[in-house]
Amino acid sequence: MAEQPFVSIVIITMNHEKFIEQACLSAMSQTYANYEIIFLDNASKDKTYEIAEKTLAKFDKKYKLIRNTENFGVAKNLNILVSYSSGDYISILSGDDWYTPDNLAEKADFIQEEKVDFVLTDGFKYYENEKKTTNAYPEKDKKNLIDNINNFFHLNVAENISVNVGTFVKRQLLVDYPFDEDINTEDWDMNLRLTSKGYKIGFLDKKLFYYRILSTSLSRNWKIMKDSYEKVTNKYLPYIKKDKLLYKKYKLKLLHFKYEILISEAKSSDEIERLKIEWKKEKYKTKHSNPIILFFKLLISKK
Repeated sequence: MAEQPFVSIVIITMNHEKFIEQACLSAMSQTYANYEIIFLDNASKDKTYEIAEKTLAKFDKKYKLIRNTENFGVAKNLNILVSYSSGDYISILSGDDWYTPDNLAEKADFIQEEKVDFVLTDGFKYYENEKKTTNAYPEKDKKNLIDNINNFFHLNVAENISVNVGTFVKRQLLVDYPFDEDINTEDWDMNLRLTSKGYKIGFLDKKLFYYRILSTSLSRNWKIMKDSYEKVTNKYLPYIKKDKLLYKKYKLKLLHFKYEILISEAKSSDEIERLKIEWKKEKYKTKHSNPIILFFKLLISKK
């Protein structure tokens, strides 16, 4: 193992009383020795803070508990956590996810050996309602990400393709470039901001986290996601528009949000079916500039 830099695990949580003990225990059970835990409760209305306080009291290393008296967004809370941390590196953990025991050790070795500025890893998705575990990435998508890691900004600018659980990053970068507190997809925004400024990202192909998918996950709140998508991509729109494929992907993503919102607000199954047909036609028009191909695609869609 390379030299052990000091690491801060920052845990952000709100109303996770069912899951917070598991998250804390996974942070406490790291095989890595040189680290602290900074815990922030975002004004939970349940027993999240009390459970975490009791659990972390058994931790034999440095830790700190923060309890908000009012609710803030994720980005603001992460900036607060960074301000209280003292590690050379920061590893981010949500209160409903958890780490494997070798998480920190593997990431600390990798970031030093590969001479990168921040690291993403492979892991698992855990679907809470179904009690089902799957790979975080389909193999094809993961291979594409690894093969193009040196072109990460271009690959990721029109659509977030990475699973940002347990992001491991030099603390000073988050001091110099804080999370944008006006954006909900703060992890995607951070990845783009750092890579756009020339900082190097690495991908560690080891399964080091469990990402819990809840029915209340933000990824299904289409209006919020559309707003956040536009706020992030607007920062790089001139770059996106210069590339035909990126711009097409961008327009298809906006189309996706548009129809998911309309379908979620539909009053009947007939209306949903009508919207799906409209969506398919609009998608074909955006995808295919060749009028002959478009004609046949639209003809098929009517059948």
